[in-house]
Amino acid sequence: MLAQDREESQGMVLLRGLPTLDTSHSIAVIELDPESERFGEILSEVEQPEMVHPLHHLYYSPSGRLYATGLDPSCSLAEVGLSPDAGGAPVMSGFTCLDTQGQMVGEDIMWTNSNGQEYMFVTFLGGTGGDDGGSVSVFDAQTNEVVKVIEARKSQVGEAHHVSPYIMYPHGITAFDDRMVVTTTVHPDLTTGVGNVLTIIDLNTLEPIENITVEKEKPLNFPSSPVEVLFARPDMHPDIEPAILANTMFGFETWKVLYDASSKTFGEAEVIYSGVANETAVPLEFYGTEDELFISHALHGVVKRYDLASLPELVSSGPDIVADPGAHHMIFFTSASGRDLIAVQNSLLNLGNGADNDPTDVDFIAGLNSHTISVHDLETGERLATVDIKDRYNKGIENLEGLFGSGFVHHH
Repeated sequence: MLAQDREESQGMVLLRGLPTLDTSHSIAVIELDPESERFGEILSEVEQPEMVHPLHHLYYSPSGRLYATGLDPSCSLAEVGLSPDAGGAPVMSGFTCLDTQGQMVGEDIMWTNSNGQEYMFVTFLGGTGGDDGGSVSVFDAQTNEVVKVIEARKSQVGEAHHVSPYIMYPHGITAFDDRMVVTTTVHPDLTTGVGNVLTIIDLNTLEPIENITVEKEKPLNFPSSPVEVLFARPDMHPDIEPAILANTMFGFETWKVLYDASSKTFGEAEVIYSGVANETAVPLEFYGTEDELFISHALHGVVKRYDLASLPELVSSGPDIVADPGAHHMIFFTSASGRDLIAVQNSLLNLGNGADNDPTDVDFIAGLNSHTISVHDLETGERLATVDIKDRYNKGIENLEGLFGSGFVHHH
């Protein structure tokens, strides 16, 4: 089989149209094997010209259905039609926006059980609106219908000494046993408010039961903004001691919170990686292979790697992968010749830059948008090739995912 026909080396990407470059948002399949003569080529694409804001994150369900969360209130969650044709080539048949019962700005998705029933859980950064909005929605995993909206506004539970747990601007989501964890990140408008806690949800009652603060240094004078979260657990590797790992976007830190499964209690939150001390900033994603954990840091664009079996401690397992500013999502695959590779999406929100006079420009975030996908040798970190999405297609890249299934084992 020719390299360019290998499903394994093709990535699903969500592309953001840039206003000043007169392009539309789209979903596309792109070739990422540097050994292919079609490297960097878009093989299939579905445009979204009617949407003001793009689809945002891609997720495959355990049964292989493809979903995308979205930043546009008119389409904050969608199911994407994707199937192989008679020759095995991927064919997209568009997407269907789902009824979220008014919940807006979809972020992360996971599938897990509550009382023996599997559900699709989705975080909505904006929730049903307001300054302290945000919700976690429970969907029927088969019908895509909303079963329950988990919502607990800070303004409604109060700020007394014995404040009840709240959910605000939820983004990252993870679970182990009967405990789910979501983060409090930032209001969708990026200015109204920023969070600094993790919220624990009881999967038996589907209600929040605890907030855990993860904030120490404030290098930007903002609250820490925990963004992605991973419940490190023995089913990832039998040597792992259960614990929450959380990246704080504006605190530049990775935190650890130990979990005692017998008593269902959490320990004290502890910083295990300081970006201030290590001269990195804006840690974002947790990804993994069978034996390593990878954490992306948008500044200055590196992916650090750790021994999976040593979690929740971060024990280096190899050299940093030096990508571009905005290092974010990633996939793992092999080249046609069998070389293990990692592809890194280097962009945070693709809000344009000053040179384009883009009306959506936010200076700090614009500096984290290289609009590239860099491909590296997984063992050595050597950069083998780069696709400049903006230069080649006049678009930014919003999300990168493996084709027909996740290109990783463990994802936040």
